[in-house]
Amino acid sequence: MANPWSTLADEDLTPDSVHTHLDPITSDHWVAAACFDRLVSDIATQRTIIEIGLQRSASALTRTYDIYSNTPSTSQSQEDTNFLLDHFRREPLDAQVCHIRACLVERLDRLNTYVELQKELVVKDVGSEGDDEWEDDPWADGDAQENGSLEDKSPILPLPEFLTDDLLITALSLAAQEQFSALGVLVARHGTGLFPHRFVILGSIPEHTSPSNYRQILPSYDPSQDSEQRWTSNPSRPDADWTHNSDVQFALEQAGVKPFPFQEPIPGAVEIPLSSPALLQWYRDRIDRIISRTGIIDTALVLTQHGASSGLSGLDEIGEDLSLLSRLIYDAPRPPAEDDNHTLSGWSKMSPSEVIRSYLSYSTPAIIVKNIQRLVIPYLFVLESRAERSGHPDPSLQNRLLYEYIVNAPLETAAPIFEASKPILPVVERLIKDDEDVARVALALLYGSNSLDEWATMSRIFECMPAWDSGYVADAGEEDEADTTIASLGAFVTPSTAQPRVTASDLLLFFQPLHASSISRALDVLDVHLESGEILSRWNVPARLRWFLQSANDGNEQRSWARRMARRAGGPSDEPDSPEEYEWLLDDMIKLSNTSENGLRSAFGLIPTDEVISIFLSGLLNSGSECTCSVNICVELSPDCRVPNRQNASPYTTE
Repeated sequence: MANPWSTLADEDLTPDSVHTHLDPITSDHWVAAACFDRLVSDIATQRTIIEIGLQRSASALTRTYDIYSNTPSTSQSQEDTNFLLDHFRREPLDAQVCHIRACLVERLDRLNTYVELQKELVVKDVGSEGDDEWEDDPWADGDAQENGSLEDKSPILPLPEFLTDDLLITALSLAAQEQFSALGVLVARHGTGLFPHRFVILGSIPEHTSPSNYRQILPSYDPSQDSEQRWTSNPSRPDADWTHNSDVQFALEQAGVKPFPFQEPIPGAVEIPLSSPALLQWYRDRIDRIISRTGIIDTALVLTQHGASSGLSGLDEIGEDLSLLSRLIYDAPRPPAEDDNHTLSGWSKMSPSEVIRSYLSYSTPAIIVKNIQRLVIPYLFVLESRAERSGHPDPSLQNRLLYEYIVNAPLETAAPIFEASKPILPVVERLIKDDEDVARVALALLYGSNSLDEWATMSRIFECMPAWDSGYVADAGEEDEADTTIASLGAFVTPSTAQPRVTASDLLLFFQPLHASSISRALDVLDVHLESGEILSRWNVPARLRWFLQSANDGNEQRSWARRMARRAGGPSDEPDSPEEYEWLLDDMIKLSNTSENGLRSAFGLIPTDEVISIFLSGLLNSGSECTCSVNICVELSPDCRVPNRQNASPYTTE
């Protein structure tokens, strides 16, 4: 009677029925082949099938092992393989059974792995928040809730597929589903075979997932080899089956029983451990993907900390960069709609000045000082520390970068910085701690500014300057040196073919070597220029602050501006509203021609007073306006009036 084994459905098989149908069969080859061909979903039944197949292959194993071990050779080498190959060719059934046994042994290993995987998968499934949330689902079937069990759940990994599929496919599936406990079991038992594909597996893990969840499969550094550490396997069987011996496998291939291995390389496979530079680059690339695809800096930091914990050089600095980058993304102010695509590689390409500007790009005057203290200063400390570690200390680095930002900042933004650097404040609380540097930066900022209408803000900045009134008096030689410096500054800011425009950064370099006496003199000059600038702005003829330096020794330029002032104030659109305003205009023009107590000339300091008055009258008469001065200036000056063609000028009257 024919054995019904091949006609039985898989779901009808049980461990007992397997014995019932296979034990009576006397052909070991047939039973071993039958066990190899049958795959079922029930773990106990599949284990019984494999064990019976191994039992029925034992006799063939014994025969081939005896031939191998009794080979008359001094060394177990090629001659041993030849004897095995001759035997397999004479006894093809033994060769087939040995091949089947090797496959069943591997299948048993996978079955044991599958049991451990299912434990991890079930635990993850039961402990998920979704199950807890619907534990009291009123729509659920009561009987199903009472009778359901872990064994009734549909397995995430069907057993027949797990036993036959490439383990890489299983590993990729587990990685994509974030089943890291199960993936850890797979790597622990089959790590040697999966090691070449480790980066493909890691690439399947979603970037938003915290690396702490899959740290057991992350690449680690081996200091003794200065390279990546290999994965190791902890198989369920302590001893390998003899059919897995390389000589046996070679003989089976040559006998045509076992197919030759498929040699086409799998994309992404890396057979050998990475060198330390290559491993560092892998971490950088992974960090960049995490940031660019998720923007979660904390996740990238965890990955960095894992690699650094194994001693991989270079990751500590990357960790510093990530901490600084996280401040830019999370702490620096920016509009809600702003979506900067920051990455670690992009951060590394930014210059320190660009980083500082990025930190402060959306800081308002109200919060600029606070943001410099909590964002920029820590960044500058890191840069200085790195310079020291590299063997190239740069003590001036912090001040240089901070000053560079300030002199290029808008005046409204810079004013609070100077107010936080006043000499009256404790040094530890000041942003700019050196008094001379406060003055240097302010002079460079103000004379480098293009502003025509922020005189109140400029005055705020000037009020923060040090006074140097502690009894120090410069001698005549130092005063001459200071005046020479001011004159050279005027020449420096004057446009030329080689230097069309002097920037605030250029001016900062100019002021950097100056001594206290020269800086103090420059502040006195600045005070006069600020007052002059406010006057010109009041009469609608504003000039940039550096103009006062450029015209300090140019009488023609001063006369030109005085005429503009007289014409603009006396023109139809800007005509004074009252007689007092005419007098005020003239008083201001005369004030601009005066010399201060310190011997410093104002904006029109090269023009005599009577000439200033003449310019005032000329502008007034040429405008065609009727003078109604409250003083008899016109009458008093009429005999010597220098207005050309006065007889053709418009008539005027005096009170």
